[in-house]
Amino acid sequence: MKIHVAIVSLFFPLACFGAEMYRAPSSGDSGAYYILKQETIGAEMFKVLSNRVGKGAAYTDFTELKVNCKSKQFFELAGGEADGKQMTPPPELTLRKNSKWVHLVPGSSKSDLVKFVCSKKK
Repeated sequence: MKIHVAIVSLFFPLACFGAEMYRAPSSGDSGAYYILKQETIGAEMFKVLSNRVGKGAAYTDFTELKVNCKSKQFFELAGGEADGKQMTPPPELTLRKNSKWVHLVPGSSKSDLVKFVCSKKK
């Protein structure tokens, strides 16, 4: 019985609170985009773990970013991928070397992510 409780308590928060869709599949992009984790790291600055579940749930891409709501920019920290639909990233994401702060491209998935994260900060 105690093992059951431990397993439920490990997975319950992710199922209920962890994944929040910020961009639904569309005719132009069949992927579904989710925020898996978000934490405040400074004034109007957030660290975000997101994923994109590809067409037919064949694969999942993960991205860890810093988001600056004041400047409306993002900085890619790490990324990774997994087979099938996954809501938990692989044990180790690959650090992005030579990353830099990037301005938003209107209509892009990263633009939608930054707008979503920054709209929820209030």
